[in-house]
Amino acid sequence: MRFLPVSIDTFEKKILILGGGYLALSALKSVLDTEAEIYMIADSFTTDIIKKSDESNGKIKLKEHTLEKDFKFMGFDYVLIATEDFELNEALEKRANSRNMIYQRFDIFSKSLMSINKSIEHGPLTFSLNSSRLNPTITDIIFEDLKKFSEKYNLEKLNILSEIRSELVRKNSQNIDEIIRKLYESETINLSTFLEEMPQYKIEDLESSEDLINHIVTGEELKVEKESTLEDDQIIKKNLDDAKNLSRDKDLSNSDLNLESFHDLDKFKK
Repeated sequence: MRFLPVSIDTFEKKILILGGGYLALSALKSVLDTEAEIYMIADSFTTDIIKKSDESNGKIKLKEHTLEKDFKFMGFDYVLIATEDFELNEALEKRANSRNMIYQRFDIFSKSLMSINKSIEHGPLTFSLNSSRLNPTITDIIFEDLKKFSEKYNLEKLNILSEIRSELVRKNSQNIDEIIRKLYESETINLSTFLEEMPQYKIEDLESSEDLINHIVTGEELKVEKESTLEDDQIIKKNLDDAKNLSRDKDLSNSDLNLESFHDLDKFKK
């Protein structure tokens, strides 16, 4: 596998497309739904590119400028080389390489440093298809199948499971992956109820999560402990009491611990 499937950030990024013909239009379509600003430079542009620019509310910026082999470009995050001139693309690729720029060449793959996948975004999920070794018609057929496949996932369920996972992480729970898988596969548990109930209890591992699940589904008595609801002062008193019980000094008090010296630690609280 030459190209490792990864996701690159397009937020507040600038993409430069060199070219204004049909290859450039293909390059434009591949990044049209990203959050990047798109700059296109070419001798002239097809009517389709001009139309997309007019409809983009400023996202796509066009500049007519003669592209020659020594054309200098910099200040962009990603470069798409897509003129109709093979030799010109070769020269532009060499310049991108010499400037250590992340680029893709659209007439041939050559030494392109990235390959933009055909992608579908479905809520928090992104499905992508790398079509570099397929003809466009077959790619479109497979992509339509992928689009139907993506729609089977319930977005509300996925979002609730993400919130549950965040709460489990906050609790430093063990077996988080197993808990999430069990919740995902369960057909009886109400995930919203689990999310509402779980902050009250110590969900420390798979066993304690199953205890809460069984309580919600069947009404079984809970064995899992409740989370502490003590206020800070009560927690300090409880800790002092515990310390007294463990210490030989039964007259231990706040003043003995010189707690004032620790007041500055408040600023380290998250």
